[in-house]
Amino acid sequence: MAKITYKNHGYDTRILLLAGAETVRTAGMAIMDIYVSADIGAEIKSDNTPVTKADKASEDILLPALKQLTPNIPILSEEQVAAGNIPDISDGTYWAVDPLDGTKDFIEQTGGFAVLVSLIHEGEPILGLVYHPAQATLYAGSVPDKIALKRNDIADTVEDLNAPSSTALTEGNVRAVVNKSSGDVAKITKFLEQQAADTNTGDVENQFKINKQDVIAIKDRGAIYAFCPVLDGTADIYAHISKSKGDGAPFWDVAAGHALVTAAGGKVTDFDGNKLDYSPNPNETGARALRVVPHIAVSRQQLARDAKPVAKRKPPKKRPGGPS
Repeated sequence: MAKITYKNHGYDTRILLLAGAETVRTAGMAIMDIYVSADIGAEIKSDNTPVTKADKASEDILLPALKQLTPNIPILSEEQVAAGNIPDISDGTYWAVDPLDGTKDFIEQTGGFAVLVSLIHEGEPILGLVYHPAQATLYAGSVPDKIALKRNDIADTVEDLNAPSSTALTEGNVRAVVNKSSGDVAKITKFLEQQAADTNTGDVENQFKINKQDVIAIKDRGAIYAFCPVLDGTADIYAHISKSKGDGAPFWDVAAGHALVTAAGGKVTDFDGNKLDYSPNPNETGARALRVVPHIAVSRQQLARDAKPVAKRKPPKKRPGGPS
């Protein structure tokens, strides 16, 4: 069992993962109670983003539970930040919480929303939890324990996301998840042009129309449609540049998926292959200081495909009696 130490307190990461899994499930059930109710209490925050009763109900469950689990570890939560309550996370160890990722999907009743919780330790996301309440599906990962699991509570099934794939590695086009609602498609397209096979132009719009197996361009929002396809093996990469803000995304939107992809053998970096920085930007204030740069998540399978040596063609055999 892996352990971490923070301010002279030791924590078993498996225990934190198990306790966190139960907590996000409980928060998810509270979200669903409001989802099926007549009044979801939708409002618009000062940053022009929506918030509902479900965001608040989820946060009211998550924050006390995490505080009880790790009393001395700060908790950075989206709704608390919006209210101006930003803890000191300068030493690089804290919980990052999004009580309801995909609030707009919640309001529109698409089912595409999730609870996101991550533990960042010494600047690295090491635990990740993504719970999809509408499908009762949990993704849980611990980087130090090399655990990455997907559990469906309805079917009572557990999938080991680290298990060897039964599908042989094949050459072909990169299957990329691109968030067309909030992503800067033009910039992401340029990146795909550099990454994709010759038969894939990297043009998200046109390629999606030509062959849906190549580029998966989706309109939905949230981690359930971003990092999770990379974990499931239905996509090879997820690339994100914010269309509205011209940069990446809040720590709480990225850290859980980052930890999960890493725990499953994949990799999350910026577009130049550098590590993401989860420390506050000293040149910004408030929520603007709590964002990672544009980033890309690459699946374990894609990393293996990239590392696979190209087979050399053997020279033709000489015919007996032929010219030397």
